Amino acid sequence: MIDVRRIRILREVAIAGTVSGAARAIGYTPSAVSQQLSALERETGAELLVRRGRTVELTAEGRLLVELAERIGGELETAEAELAARAAQPGGVVRLLAFATALQTLVPRAVAALARNAPRLQLEIDEADPDDALRLLAQQRADVVVAHDYDLLERRRHASVHRRELLEDDLRVVGAVGDAAGGARRAPAAARLAGARGRVPADAGAVPLDALADRPWVLPDRGSACDRVVERACAAAGFAPRVVARSSDFGAIAVLAHACGAVALVPELALGRDRAPGAPGAPGAPGTPRAPSAPDAPPAPRPLAAPVRRRIFAAVRAGAQRRPLEASVLDALAAAAAPEQQSSRDA
Repeated sequence: MIDVRRIRILREVAIAGTVSGAARAIGYTPSAVSQQLSALERETGAELLVRRGRTVELTAEGRLLVELAERIGGELETAEAELAARAAQPGGVVRLLAFATALQTLVPRAVAALARNAPRLQLEIDEADPDDALRLLAQQRADVVVAHDYDLLERRRHASVHRRELLEDDLRVVGAVGDAAGGARRAPAAARLAGARGRVPADAGAVPLDALADRPWVLPDRGSACDRVVERACAAAGFAPRVVARSSDFGAIAVLAHACGAVALVPELALGRDRAPGAPGAPGAPGTPRAPSAPDAPPAPRPLAAPVRRRIFAAVRAGAQRRPLEASVLDALAAAAAPEQQSSRDA
């Protein structure tokens, strides 16, 4: 009988590309991982890995074994889901991971809905960037994750993950755009007074990205997904951004862009269009600055002439979407995202 735990180790090696990387991911020593893989090869009577320099790759037999294991894992999740579905009302603990902006917007509204509709469900919520969240989901250390990918940086999809699309979130131009839109009509003064924390008005002039080539830029933290997307978008427009500041916080990026006479690309959801009451940046929240006077008001965010967007989604392990606990959380997140999606369409 093949030890399923060893197949999971093989899968981690395939994801990491190295034995040491897999060992770090699952908390083993590299020698322990190597011993488990050797035992698995003896059990199967097949060579499962080949070395390519410093990395390793699965053989055809190794890939087949991992694919079969993922299908079996999905069937087990389905069996658990069908058994749990016999309960009249979902009750239990769901471990939810989400990125920072989702924790300020979508997740609080989902939590409020679940408190009303599934009072026996207990959420354990933590912040994690999408890559870490999806890795922890695969390792069964999370049950539901809220993550995203970009149209310029698509994430590989796995049969072992069920993905539910929540929201398309366009990147907006903030900061000292000036007349970069050329002949495009400027946003009205009332919209400009809303500053960087409001829904993009429908008549805001679209900005060609190449018109911002001579502007200084504020970028996200180096190497992050959004940083790579902005770099790729600018490269496609024929220039490299001249960076004057960086931050891991989108709110800080918008403020710095205005203060430095620079520009930046920020996802619309992160601009505080509809933050949960009391969240940083929401109207009336503690520490939220009052609207600036007209001379100091930042211009309203502007859409790009050629949109760049990210797709926000919720994910569970394949089969778990039929379990009442996970299904309740997925439904609550989808309902929380619906007003955001409609606002984006109306904008």
